[in-house]
Amino acid sequence: MPSTKAALSEFSRRLKEARRTILAPPPTMTVPDWADQYRHLSTSAGAVGGPWQTERVEVARGPMMAVTEPGVTRITAMTCTQLLKTSLLENVIGYFMHLDPCPILLTQPKDESVEAFSKERLVPMLKSSPALRNLTSPREKSRQTDDTMRFKRFPGGFLAMASAGSPSNLAMRAIRIALLDEIDKYEPTKEGDPIILAEERMATFSTNSLSIRACSPTWEETSRIFKSYMDGDQRRAFVPCPHCGHEQVLDFFKHVEWEKDEAGGHKPETAALYCEDCGGIWEEAERIRQITTRGGVKHRQTRPFYCCDEFQEPMETRSWDWDEEHQVGYATCTKCGSRPVANRHASFTASKLYSPFITIDELVSKWFSSKDDPEAKQTFYNTQLGLPFKADVAKEINHHWLASRRENYTSEVPEGVGILTAGIDVQPQAQNSHGRLEIEVVGWGLGEESWSVDQKVLIGDPAKPEIWQELDEYLMKPWRNHHGVELRIAAVCVDSGGHNTQDVYSFCRPRMARNVWAIKGASDRNNSWANVWPPLAKEAQSKKYRVGYKPIMVGVNAGKEAIRQRLLVEEPGPGYCHFPVERSDAWFEQLTSENLTIERRQGMTVRKWTLKKGLANEALDCRVYAYAALHGMYHVRGLQLSKQCETIEALRPGMVNQQQPVRRGNRGRSKFMDG
Repeated sequence: MPSTKAALSEFSRRLKEARRTILAPPPTMTVPDWADQYRHLSTSAGAVGGPWQTERVEVARGPMMAVTEPGVTRITAMTCTQLLKTSLLENVIGYFMHLDPCPILLTQPKDESVEAFSKERLVPMLKSSPALRNLTSPREKSRQTDDTMRFKRFPGGFLAMASAGSPSNLAMRAIRIALLDEIDKYEPTKEGDPIILAEERMATFSTNSLSIRACSPTWEETSRIFKSYMDGDQRRAFVPCPHCGHEQVLDFFKHVEWEKDEAGGHKPETAALYCEDCGGIWEEAERIRQITTRGGVKHRQTRPFYCCDEFQEPMETRSWDWDEEHQVGYATCTKCGSRPVANRHASFTASKLYSPFITIDELVSKWFSSKDDPEAKQTFYNTQLGLPFKADVAKEINHHWLASRRENYTSEVPEGVGILTAGIDVQPQAQNSHGRLEIEVVGWGLGEESWSVDQKVLIGDPAKPEIWQELDEYLMKPWRNHHGVELRIAAVCVDSGGHNTQDVYSFCRPRMARNVWAIKGASDRNNSWANVWPPLAKEAQSKKYRVGYKPIMVGVNAGKEAIRQRLLVEEPGPGYCHFPVERSDAWFEQLTSENLTIERRQGMTVRKWTLKKGLANEALDCRVYAYAALHGMYHVRGLQLSKQCETIEALRPGMVNQQQPVRRGNRGRSKFMDG
């Protein structure tokens, strides 16, 4: 009997202990502390494995601390790529699954993104972290349908992963935590903005809900993440100078400097950070030490405000109350000492200057390789600096100013041209007008400096073969450069989007080996502008499902933006556009016939090209098609423009430039010369 009583007593003790454990509130712990203690990294999801250490990327501590900061209900992370966005979402998922289970929704732009996140990020984290491993694995091993690639159930809650393009997935569940990734890539649905649809699911958790929006920015005028950041308290990351202790927000254009050689050339390898206060140079090791030390990066509110009848900017007044517990500096009024900026929406931003995975000279090298190309420049702003790129919509290009730049060419093909392309616009025969083919031949040089070599109109009905025969003879003619070397048109894009689609196909299909491509403007629904030339992977995939001949889908809107940016270049050099003296004023009017405008559509700000009243736009279309042909050479033939220019310059009379087709299995090794 004594043994039986002892066993019952022990059973009762364990039962009470289990009850206390089950009913005990979650431990008081911040997200970065949880990650440091419980999360393990898998080498399958990154270059570094083992225990998580927040200080490896210290700038990530601020957004993670905001998750448990009293009063915060929304977090926006507008940062560069490969810095903190994905880690923030992963750690928030792990934290709530382990310590505070509840319904969680994660949205991605596309179905493919959902599956990629689940397979490549979530599953490795669950398997490599002991605290999370047993929360879902028993169900995963069974054949129950509760747990799938898009749905993970755990004690006390679940994680649902859905595409932002599926309204039903966003509206079917009540959730407490909404994690919205890559929101600038979301497309509006029939039921409205996916962000609003997802966040409306949190209505039943009004007292403890949390929404996190994460993305790198895109265009300033249309970027959701930029607007969300500006709507928040605009926290920025301050780092102390290792020499004088002055705390500053690292700015690429303000704090990074480099030397020049005797000829005035830039030397990126000499780039370094300079303190804005004492002017001291930061050694690379000092920068790395500051951004990888706990407490080395401090986030403070910088949103301007009115208080005591005075407009105040925290970046100028530098008046903050530092909250050590939550690691945030609250902006304060310099007169009354109050905190006028609410923390309900905590918004963060950071650039690659806070990343230990890139050096300053590497960042500067990326800047020099992109600054003269509008598309590459935008990518640098978005992915390296975490800043939106502003479209210069206010500055109108004056056609008289362009016409005043006309110049005398000393040869058919001016010096500097390495390759010729042509753009062709097809105008159908109509009752009150003749059919015609409008052509522009453009020469391209270093940095995509361009020369308008010729502009021609072939009159005739595009539905009849005679005009196409005339076009073929025109495209085959040689053009002599300043050395007397004959060049031929290397690539041609012909618009097939009008009434003569089949006629264009009939002309282009047998001439594909000569890089004569039928093109059509890609659908840019919902302000998602397509690339000028479709990526090779996408093009190869689409060919699998082609029946008959199909045109190349080019991004006409992006092409017009690229041409516009080049027309704004004022000095000869990369991107500058040259025009011959004989070009008419009417042609320049057509070249500048469209304006880039910003308008609201379905609750979103979108960019749109608008044709000026009473003007035609054939000249602009031809230039865009010639530019698309150049990009076709990049993608299809592996063109290296700088090497091509060097090769042309080395040729002498008697040598002819001919475009040779690329043979299968020899991509990227094609020849552009046949001496």
